[in-house]
Amino acid sequence: MSYSPARYKKATELLEQVMASSTAADGVVDRYFKGHRNMGSTDRRFAAATVYGCLRRQRELLAMIESIVPILPDTDLTPAALLVGMYLMVNDDWSPDDFALTQFSGFAAAHQGAIKTFDRSRLVPAERMNLPDWLYASLAAQLPVGDLEDLAQALSEVAAVDLRVNQRRGQRQQLLAELQSQDIDTQLTALSDFGLRRMTRGPLQNTPAFKQGWFEFQDEGSQLVSWLLQPQAGEFIVDYCAGAGGKTLHIADIMDNRGSILACDVAPRRLAQLQPRLQRAGIRNVTSRVLDPEVDDDLGDYAQTADAVLVDAPCTGSGTLRRSPDIRWREVRLEELCQLQLQILSNASQLVKAGGRLVYATCSLLAEENQQVVEAFLLANPGFAREGATFPDSDPTFTALQRQDGALAERLQQAGELQLWPHRHNTDGFYAQVLRRH
Repeated sequence: MSYSPARYKKATELLEQVMASSTAADGVVDRYFKGHRNMGSTDRRFAAATVYGCLRRQRELLAMIESIVPILPDTDLTPAALLVGMYLMVNDDWSPDDFALTQFSGFAAAHQGAIKTFDRSRLVPAERMNLPDWLYASLAAQLPVGDLEDLAQALSEVAAVDLRVNQRRGQRQQLLAELQSQDIDTQLTALSDFGLRRMTRGPLQNTPAFKQGWFEFQDEGSQLVSWLLQPQAGEFIVDYCAGAGGKTLHIADIMDNRGSILACDVAPRRLAQLQPRLQRAGIRNVTSRVLDPEVDDDLGDYAQTADAVLVDAPCTGSGTLRRSPDIRWREVRLEELCQLQLQILSNASQLVKAGGRLVYATCSLLAEENQQVVEAFLLANPGFAREGATFPDSDPTFTALQRQDGALAERLQQAGELQLWPHRHNTDGFYAQVLRRH
């Protein structure tokens, strides 16, 4: 890709908007491109890749700047302009000449040598790993140094695009052949028997297969959470924190449209996204309900009636930093969040009938949000216990888990606990625990 001051300026403008917004970066990027329809596809890819690269390496780049220039000169360089310039010099090997007629030109010329020869070992570990202190401290308490470094490296990479095949429309081998016939490079996911992985990024929403409901976008790790619930045809299932319904759709597909599913969430706008997805997938056994966050027993009419309840609790999202690098820099009140998770799990547990299953899940890597929440719940609710997961010998997903990570598969069988790590399993980070009411 050729160097261009115009590209630097557009990337800087976009990053400024992302940094100023309290909403997710991907939404800001989408709105920016809709407002700049004259940008070509190559310029859009450059702007998006640069912005997300800056977000992934933000702490490292800022620490480098502070080390090289402890006191910044009085210039018109904004934090976004500095970050974009530093990223392009460090990551894309831009030279001062490539920044001609931009506000970063003088800074690049004055500090080129220091930037190009900077010794990253001068940075503290959290800076090198591009993690906020609170997240680094929590992960360092769980993982040895080498493992943590591998995790940080994995979290700095671009996430793959995973598809979950709607098996009511066709098998994944059929979809694989269909997409490959359109020169869409995909392969079978390594763990999930429901998934395909897109090898190169690009839009798929206009493909006939998507319009016909043959697949949904869903990370491979997320697919394993729905699988772990083990929904059976004819059961009554509650997806307590359904959001836009990704796992709801998968649960319905596993149940082959038989039985019933109640999809709930406190966010009506997110839950409203489920309906068109149900129609496209041909799913008819799902109803939805908006919950009142101020009412703990808002589903009191369903008390102890559900065969299984899934609680995909709101969390820090620390397992999804590859996909959403901006969330690592948001303010987090971890103790309050864990209290909310425990309250949600307690409320949802009231729906489980005797002998029924309860699965608590997060897309977090932190023990505070995962094992510690489950421990607190079990102490307060002696009628529930961990339940080892059993699968038939022919289950291809469990067989794949055994082959790739025997310790994980054994823990799943013995204690019903699933913990997926980006650096070990090449998925988003997910945690899930199977519980049963006695």
